[in-house]
Order: sequence, then C-alpha cells, then structure tokens
Amino acid sequence: MTYHLNSMKRLPLFASALFLAGCACSDAAAPTASLTASEYLASRVSVDHGQPDVEMLDELYDELDFQRAVQAYIWATRFVSLSSLFEGLERDYGTTLTRQVVFEQSVTPELRVFTGNNTTLYAFGKLDLEKHGPIVLEAPAGTLGGIDSHWQHPLTDIGPFGPDKGRGGKFLVLPPGYTGGVPDGYFVVRSDTLQNFYLLRGVPKNGDVQAAVDNVKRARLYPLSAAASPPKTEWINGSGMAASLTFPTDYEYFEVLARHLTAEPARDEDRAILGMLAPLGIVHGKPFEPDDRVRAILERAAKVGNAMSRTIAYHSRNPNRVYAKGSKWEFIFLTESASFQTASYLDIDASVTYSHQAAFTAEGMVKKIVGKGSQYLAGYKSADGKWLDGSSSYTLHVPAKVPVEAFWSAMVYDAEHRSMIVNNQRPGLDSNAELQLNADGSCDLYFGPTAPEGKDSNWIKTLSGRGFFLYFRFYGPKKAFFDRSWMLPDIKRH
Repeated sequence: MTYHLNSMKRLPLFASALFLAGCACSDAAAPTASLTASEYLASRVSVDHGQPDVEMLDELYDELDFQRAVQAYIWATRFVSLSSLFEGLERDYGTTLTRQVVFEQSVTPELRVFTGNNTTLYAFGKLDLEKHGPIVLEAPAGTLGGIDSHWQHPLTDIGPFGPDKGRGGKFLVLPPGYTGGVPDGYFVVRSDTLQNFYLLRGVPKNGDVQAAVDNVKRARLYPLSAAASPPKTEWINGSGMAASLTFPTDYEYFEVLARHLTAEPARDEDRAILGMLAPLGIVHGKPFEPDDRVRAILERAAKVGNAMSRTIAYHSRNPNRVYAKGSKWEFIFLTESASFQTASYLDIDASVTYSHQAAFTAEGMVKKIVGKGSQYLAGYKSADGKWLDGSSSYTLHVPAKVPVEAFWSAMVYDAEHRSMIVNNQRPGLDSNAELQLNADGSCDLYFGPTAPEGKDSNWIKTLSGRGFFLYFRFYGPKKAFFDRSWMLPDIKRH
C-alpha cells in the first residue's frame, strides 16, 4: 500500500491501519513518488524551534496511542490467550476448582481450542489462587503435563520431565508473595500470577485408552486449607461438547486484556508496557472505560496487531524456525526455553509464533531428548511457497520408518481460528489409523476438497475458500529425526 502526496491534504496519522481494509488512496493522474504510511507520516511532521506543529498535536497523540496499542496487542498474546481460555471453561463447561473437564475421547472439532488434536487424552483447567489461596494438584503416576502461570510461563513439568519423575505426587501451587507455612510432602510451585493453568495428558498403554482415561480422572484439585479432608473432584467429559476457548482478535481483545491484566499483580518486567497502556485506560485499580477516541484507536490497533501476529506466526523470520535447508516445514518452538527467554531478552516474536496458534508450554516440549517427549513441525506453505488453500489439492509423502518410539500424526487446522478443521469427517490422520501403505512401507496423505479415487482412507477433506495449516507430530522422536537422516518432504500442490 502506498500513498501519494498530491492526492491528499491531510490523513489521520494512524492511517497505517487502513491497508487492512484495502484502501486505495492513489491518484493515477498524479504519478508522484509513492510513500508508505510511515513515510507519509514522517513527511508531514515538523518541529520548529524545538516545538512540534500545533496543528498536529492531536494527530501525533493519536498515532502514539495507536502504535502503543499495536505493540501491547502483540506483547499480550500469551496472556490474553489463557484469559480467554479461563473464561471459556467457566462459561461453556461450568468448571470450578472441584469440577473439571476431561476429554475422554480426546478433543473433537466441536471444541474451538488452539491446535488441539484428536490423538491425545487431555484434562486441563484454571487454578484460581486469589479465590482459593494455595491449591493442591494431585497428579497420578503416568500422566504428562505441567502448570503454567497466566503468562504461559512454565512453573513446573509433571511427568518424566518434572520433579515427580513420572511417579505422580502432590503439587502445591502458592500465590504471589506467599509467606505462610509450607507443609512437607509436596512439590512446591511458586507463581507470580493469581490465575494459573494446569494440563494433564493421559498416556494409553498397550492401546488401553479407557485405562488412561481412568488414570487421569484419579487427579484431584482442592485448596490446601481442605487438605485434611479433600473434596472429591467431579469430572465432565468434554468430548463432543461445543465450546470456544480461543481469544478474540478484534476490539474485544483489549477488553479481555484490561479485565484480567488489572486483576493480576503488576510484575516488574511489565512496568514499561503498563506505562504505555495507562494512557489507553488500562490501569490497575481503575475501570476500563475508553472514550470514543480511544475505542476507535483500539479497534484499528486490533486489526493491525492481528495481521502482524499472523505474519509473525505464519511467516517467521527467526532462523530457528528452519527444519532443514530449503524445507517449508518449520518448528513452532523457536527458543531453547519454553518461557521464550534467551540469554539476554524475552523473544516476543517467538512467543507470538507459538501462542498465536497454541496454548500451554512445558520444558518437556522443547527438550530434545531421543525417544522422549514430542516434536512438532508446522506446514503453512506448500513446496511452491504458497499458502495452503482449502480449495486446492495436496499430497504429503511420508517416507517409511518414521523415527518415533510411539506414533506420528498429521493434523489439519483452520488458519483463521487455529483449531481443528470442521469438515464433518476427520481433522487428521496418524500411524495408528488404517492407512494404505506403499510397497516400501511409506504412505501418501492427501488434502483437498475431494478424495483421489480409491484413497479415502488417506485423505483429509479441506474447505474451499479457507486457508489451513498442518502440524506433523513426532511422539518419542528417535535419533534420525534430530540428525535429519530421515526427512519429511514438503507438501506438494497437485
């Protein structure tokens, strides 16, 4: 999008958002040098004798607030994601501390949740330390998962990578600044947020899914104050139930942010951003009541922030994204830490790449240990470099002997809402399915509006007019995955 000076007298400085609406502001009769929105802004700004142009003061403040709001949108993705998930759990499932949801038949497309999959048994929910004080989570042996802060900062892993070493145990989550007594017999978890998130995965043994479900449901959650006589935890089967746990991408995004951010303690590492949010009306101890000017700016900022977040997620410029030279497959974790910390800074782009399309982090998800945990590859583009389009047809050749101790899966997600595709069929395929194999043990997976003749078992239906992306998961990745002696080819458009 470019602007021509001869075609306009005055343009609101936050007009950099207008490109999202496809605004055409050029004048064919005036072939002057084209300017981007930011260049046009700079061309009009003047400071005379150290004083800004009086006629531009309001516009400059509009632009300042707009830029701050866009960056706040990007910065807060991890936080707003869990905030919306917490609200959705309570609204759509009626969860409480002692009434939790478990997906006994795994997650189904009726649940709109970021990149869930239909091959894993989940239980997850909110730990409200403000309401209940210290909370106990009794994790059964053999479960995998962890506990995150409201910022999706991993507080502890549960399972082989956690302090329980897969044997289970009692995890005691303490509120920010807690100074009370801590009894013996617990794995102590200290949080800097009042709202926290836990997740447990059930792991079937010898194909016994029901036993894995029953094991997850042995988990109990209760306040430490009730530890002498813990209440029973009620489990709701969420499989097949419609719910929405994803965050809004419009103006409501800022309403969710304001509602939850001001209810959490102000962390030292956030004070600079909090200072940028204050002029927008998001301040601890004050209601969020934006006037018409601020609301209009936030509406525009949400459009730009959403577009920038999708750019960061689907077209990352982080070199750590590269699976192999020339490959279109990308890693979704771009730091060696599940908290997105590098040696000297918080990698905000890496956190957006992940949290725009996924929720929950754990160190076990990023540690590269042969035969343990899982690894994820994302496919946003086909071999020709174009976005995956539900109107087109594609083939993914999966070579024989996929390097996994457990199994592999290929799952299709809608690019708009980042949840499993709703195609009235199945959203994904995996190595436990009845696939047609080639003579050498390899297989070909097909994606498109219609199935190739005779290939229904290896086909996932996509939706015309909608973009999609793919996750290829390796459960228990072997050495050949890490050293690239086994390679996953690109997705090819027919």
